[in-house]
Amino acid sequence: MNQILTKILLVSFATVLFCSNTANAQVLTVTDTSEAHAKRIRSAINSNREIVNYIEYTLVSRGLPRHLRNLSLLESGFDNGSVSHAGAVGIWQIMPDHAVDHGLSPEDRADVYRSTQAAANSLTRLYNKYKNWITVLAAYNCGEGNIAKAMTKAGSKNYEDYYMYLPNETINSIKKYINACYVTGELDDLLRGSRSNRTTMKTKVVKARKPAINVVPGESKDPSLLKTEINSGYDLEVITDFLNVTLSDINKWNPDIVNRLKQKSEVPFYLPADEMGIFQANKNKILRLSLLK
Repeated sequence: MNQILTKILLVSFATVLFCSNTANAQVLTVTDTSEAHAKRIRSAINSNREIVNYIEYTLVSRGLPRHLRNLSLLESGFDNGSVSHAGAVGIWQIMPDHAVDHGLSPEDRADVYRSTQAAANSLTRLYNKYKNWITVLAAYNCGEGNIAKAMTKAGSKNYEDYYMYLPNETINSIKKYINACYVTGELDDLLRGSRSNRTTMKTKVVKARKPAINVVPGESKDPSLLKTEINSGYDLEVITDFLNVTLSDINKWNPDIVNRLKQKSEVPFYLPADEMGIFQANKNKILRLSLLK
């Protein structure tokens, strides 16, 4: 009789364990593959291309993955006038205290360019802490305190283990993010290293990546400047008007730029990070204005 009872208990335990592992394996999977959803995601990105270009340029220049542009998409639909019921503002839905912590004044949260720099600061810090983009996104949504509590309750740092202790809003936000990355073809990049290997409370230490600055040695003496290329179709006065800088500034960052444009079809063009972000986001518009002049 005892042997039969023991077998029943073992089978029941194995069944519970199997169901638990199966459920966990489904946590980080796509839940919406409909064409309607895909069209909404693509439409939002394509109709806000200038903002998206700036966001992606900032992310890449800071060593962050492009798919983080989907965070802004889901937080606000790239609407810098968006305000949540909790008081979060802008395309990254930043709260006042969070803004101050990452170098942004609360008044500038609706500023696309400055808020994107602050969001990049926040995401970089979170990744350096967690080394896992799913956890970074969860922390961005509900705060590091809630993440710590959930990990403690689960006895694990794997999202598949601790997610059930997070707010429903955060769980849904991760599902939406996974679905968005499926549409943009970046799901593998997101989930690489995020799926559980069933270990608990131990994480491999990964050296933090330094933000990437695209500077070619010998072409600029100032390592703080970022590089792109322009051709003779660009009018320097149009560029200065658009960036709100002077020709002296352009010449300081790009010595002999006028002669170099006359001699070559394309030349390196250097700008500080803020100005480069604006230039990249509006590059086509600047060229059209230059050609009309």
